[in-house]
Amino acid sequence: MKKGLLRTLSIALCAAILISCAGGAIYTLAAGNGNNESAQKTDAAKPADPSERETEPSKEETVYVLAGADGSVKKLIVSDWIKNALGSAKLNDVSELTDIENVKGDETYTLGGGNSRVWDAEGNDIYYQGNIEKELPVSMAVSYKLNGKPITPDELAGKSGKVTIRFDYENKQY
Repeated sequence: MKKGLLRTLSIALCAAILISCAGGAIYTLAAGNGNNESAQKTDAAKPADPSERETEPSKEETVYVLAGADGSVKKLIVSDWIKNALGSAKLNDVSELTDIENVKGDETYTLGGGNSRVWDAEGNDIYYQGNIEKELPVSMAVSYKLNGKPITPDELAGKSGKVTIRFDYENKQY
């Protein structure tokens, strides 16, 4: 009984991790399509020559999707990193996030017009997180089978047998 429950919980945890990683990676790729030009920069675009390093702030964004066992989105958490290449005292940023919290420092910001913020960076990089309520560009559905028969995640708990987990993705952007 304990072994079966442990196996089921392990499978459910793996499914949740896969859902979060896949959804977050896909959303991250699609999220930067217009709101913030600096979010488009990647490591591959960085010059190899140190004299050609970035001369302006850039932004990296990671989206975490907290999903249910059926693939439904429960919460989206966005983590942003503003790279302060020149060590500027102030950094301008545009973000649609709510409940913004600085996660690696005590730098503060003042609100500007629209969704703009001016961070008192004091020469530091800024790491912050916030929430967003936006539809993901990719939806996902998860289905389960036990010994070839459909079963719900709740019914699966405590059972043993051959488990099949299927992930179905739908691109809603194109």
